[in-house]
Amino acid sequence: MEKNGLIFMLDDDVLFLNLYKNLFEAQGYRVFATDNAYKFLQYAREIPADIFLMDINMPDMNGWEVLQRLEKGGQVEAAPVVMMTVVADRDLAFAKGVAHFLNKPVNLDLLYEILEVYVRGGKKHDVLLIEDYNPLQNGLGEKLKEKRHSVFIVHDPRAAKNYLRKNKARAVLVHKDNDEFVSLRPQLDNEKVFRVENENNLVDIEKVIS
Repeated sequence: MEKNGLIFMLDDDVLFLNLYKNLFEAQGYRVFATDNAYKFLQYAREIPADIFLMDINMPDMNGWEVLQRLEKGGQVEAAPVVMMTVVADRDLAFAKGVAHFLNKPVNLDLLYEILEVYVRGGKKHDVLLIEDYNPLQNGLGEKLKEKRHSVFIVHDPRAAKNYLRKNKARAVLVHKDNDEFVSLRPQLDNEKVFRVENENNLVDIEKVIS
């Protein structure tokens, strides 16, 4: 199988690292995996990665500090960060600009979808949805999925831009306030970008993607 894309992994659980490294390599990906945060950051500065998979709880430097250093170095603009952890810090993760958050044990189907999108690309979803994370209610993405649309959901605008570098969507929906939409719109490389305020707006937008 032809190898493509480069995954960076950071986790203090060596068994977890080796297991997932083997799984990803069997899928044809190249993988750099380490339990050393300093080595992870050093290599990230020198070698462009397609995606960063990280744990939060680390002995020498926690995931938040690693994320902050990746932000400072500009690596997060080029490659999304996915947190994979047993710690329920989902709200904080999205507030800090994490692209995706997966609880351990990891949902492999979802993880493989994320890797396909950001590393290999070539996906053609009906909708790329950009919306704020809200744990208290189902987002618009779930409503669209109920209507049999293929949807890829992101909560961070940088993740949306990373998506659009390698993938296409029939429409990009932005579920944010108007000021954020106006600021974000020029950054989204897609002809059909719409702001959606609530579930009622989906009736008109569905005509575009159906």
